[in-house]
Amino acid sequence: MTKVNGAQLIVRALSNQGVKVIFTLCGDNDLIYNYCTDKSCTESGIDLIDFRHEQATGHAAMGYYLATGEVGVCSVQSGPGITDLFPAIPIAWDASIPIVAICTSTPMMNFEKLSMNEIDVAPAFSPVTKWTGYCYETARLPEYVNMAFRIASTGRPGPVLLLVPVDVMVKECDDQLDIVQQAFKPREKLRAMKGPQGNQELVEEAFDLLMNAERPLIIAGSGASFSGASDVLLKFAEKTQIPVGVWGFGLGAFPPDHPLYFGLANPLDGPGTVLLQKVDVIMLLGVRITELLNFGYMPCFSDNAKIIQVDIKAEEIGRNRAIDVPIVGDVRGVLTQLLDFADKNTTPGKDISPWLQTIQDQLKKFKARIEKEGSSDKIPIQPQRLMKEIGEFLNDDDYIILDGGDTTVWGLTYLFLKARFPKSLYFAGSLGIQHLGGGVPCAIATKYAHPDKKVLVLTGDGSFLFNGKELDTARRHDLPFVVVINNDRLWGMVARIQKLAHGKKAFGLASSLSDETRYDKYAEAFNCHGELVTDPKEIKPALQRAFDSGVPAVIDVRVNPKVNTVMDYLGAGAYKPSAYEREVKKVAEEVVLEVAKKNL
Repeated sequence: MTKVNGAQLIVRALSNQGVKVIFTLCGDNDLIYNYCTDKSCTESGIDLIDFRHEQATGHAAMGYYLATGEVGVCSVQSGPGITDLFPAIPIAWDASIPIVAICTSTPMMNFEKLSMNEIDVAPAFSPVTKWTGYCYETARLPEYVNMAFRIASTGRPGPVLLLVPVDVMVKECDDQLDIVQQAFKPREKLRAMKGPQGNQELVEEAFDLLMNAERPLIIAGSGASFSGASDVLLKFAEKTQIPVGVWGFGLGAFPPDHPLYFGLANPLDGPGTVLLQKVDVIMLLGVRITELLNFGYMPCFSDNAKIIQVDIKAEEIGRNRAIDVPIVGDVRGVLTQLLDFADKNTTPGKDISPWLQTIQDQLKKFKARIEKEGSSDKIPIQPQRLMKEIGEFLNDDDYIILDGGDTTVWGLTYLFLKARFPKSLYFAGSLGIQHLGGGVPCAIATKYAHPDKKVLVLTGDGSFLFNGKELDTARRHDLPFVVVINNDRLWGMVARIQKLAHGKKAFGLASSLSDETRYDKYAEAFNCHGELVTDPKEIKPALQRAFDSGVPAVIDVRVNPKVNTVMDYLGAGAYKPSAYEREVKKVAEEVVLEVAKKNL
């Protein structure tokens, strides 16, 4: 008989699930640390990366999943440690990123006694996790860890919070108990590692609809990347000659230099602004129909367009718009079915070469526009020029993490062609909730996972300081990456919307930041590399020096604060009362008559 405590069982269970690293901040959870290098608990060991704020541990766990495809793990202490973790959790929930947070709580024997750090956080976390709960018995801890991984990683992925009372973690049990032994089967037997395929009849219906379309489009979203579908997507697109657009974490799921590449599949900027409305059959692959797609209607998709939606979560299909062919299934699995059916089907589809040419023409125009806009030598530096310099400097196998409001808009619009593999370019804050500050923690996890790759965080000056102190974490753990601050000395998106919506007098009202703040000096205070750049010709040399420094680096780039993004104009529209009034849609004939009357 061998006695083991709860912390030992947790580490053994994590190791059995293939965990290599825990992102953490110490407290009464630290008993777990003692066993992360204990050979009796884990043969290969589990690394610990300790942060300066609990929020950052959750963002790092997200970044680790995006860099590796493996569930990210974080651990913080009871009470305020968990409440500090909270901001990262809704982001993982909205972005469908699987993370397991293992946190301590007040000892069970002191529940409801006003014990130190006694906060029942479960009601707050439950709406933004796939599961939140307590384990009340030491012997069941491995079972609960397995359950956490199973829930987080299967179906639509998402965060899970496992709360372990301190006495449950400290207490011992016999490791020969059957309930303990059964929990250490190979992880392939403890959770599903592959997603389900779709209904074959609906798959064939979707194929026929696509092949008979005149202007079809496949949109690869987060589900396409998360299911590892990029290789099958490429084969299917080439087999059928259907163009592919990308959105969300789908950036990089299809090669941007391919002749079937559509670009960003959204109506905000680029070819999507004029072409999405013309699509007659759309296949959404792991794409949720959100406000950024105008809830599925004009000016995004035509009311007459036929929509095929493939999603792992049945409840997501039909949200905001009726779906013509609803397919519940894993994106990779459904694409494999479509490809198999295409191989058997010899009937040629419609000739869509004019449509493909139209897409290439629009994409060519857009590329020419962003090249021209990015060539300005003006001082202050134009944000477009900063994007161009970054894009030209980085290699195709490097990582770009976006963090900020308008900074993210600039990054998505001007750097999307750098996304050459899945999850290589993304917004750290989730497109739905638009949280700021996740960039630096995500970069730490990405550099840990890929030490031989360049990792660059493009962030705003406002968003940087939410977790800028984690430069200390990166320095202590020898994880060098470069932070480029698109510094407009404002909460830029807010300030520019203020001006557009309310006039010049409102510009920067409670949204201004200091011209005097030196983020390069802030970096140097952590024994990191820092530079201030005010001339566009100095951007690339500064990038080279930063990466060559071998330590975490910050480049403070002063940009023109008066340049608007498309989101600024859209945001200003939100202050018009008419934006919140519902109207009956006018049919085309009524519009024509109305225009004719005005011209009489």
